[in-house]
Amino acid sequence: MNDNHPEPHDFDGIVEQDNELPRWWLGIFWVTIGFAFFYVPYYHWMHPEKLPEAALAAEQKRIAALRESAKPEVDTSVDPLVALSERYAAGGWQEQAKTDYATYCLACHMADGGGGIGPNFTDDYYLHGGTLTDFVRVITEGVPEKGMVSWKAILKPSQIEGLAFFIKDLRGTTPANPKEPQGSKVDADGKAIPEG
Repeated sequence: MNDNHPEPHDFDGIVEQDNELPRWWLGIFWVTIGFAFFYVPYYHWMHPEKLPEAALAAEQKRIAALRESAKPEVDTSVDPLVALSERYAAGGWQEQAKTDYATYCLACHMADGGGGIGPNFTDDYYLHGGTLTDFVRVITEGVPEKGMVSWKAILKPSQIEGLAFFIKDLRGTTPANPKEPQGSKVDADGKAIPEG
C-alpha cells in the first residue's frame, strides 16, 4: 500500500479502512468554518439586535405599543353610574332584560327575585353593593367563592346592563317566599349605610 492508502487494520474480523474524506465534504466543512468568522462578529458584536432573543423582544414591544394605541380612550369626566342611570331612565331594555333574567338568573334568585341559592333582590340588604355599577360588576365578574359564574363571556355588555336595571327594579317588590336579609343595608341610591 502507498502512503495515501495505508494498510487496513483488522480488529476481531472487522476491517477498518482509513480512507480520505470526500473533497466535497471537506469543502463544506471549511466553508462553514470560514462562514463562522463572519457570522459571529456580525451578529454578536456589530448587530446583536438581529439575534432571535432580541428580535423577539423588539416584536413583543411593538405589539404592546400597538395594543396600547388601540385601547379606546376612557372619558374619566363621565361617572359610569351616571351613564348607567341615564340609560336606565331612557328605557327600552325591559323586554330583553326580562328574558335574560328568566334564562340566566331565575334558577338561583327565583322568578320574583326573592332569592334561593342566591340572595334576595327585593329587600334593602346587599352582599356586594346595591348600586347599578355594583350589579354590573358582580354580573360581569361573578362571585366564584359563592358559586356564581362570570357572565362576561356569555352576555353582551348591553345585556349585563339590562340585568342590572332589572335587578334594581326588583327592590321594594314583595316576593312569595323571601330569603332572609344578607349583607349590608343600603340607602335609596344603593350605597351602604354606615352602621352605628
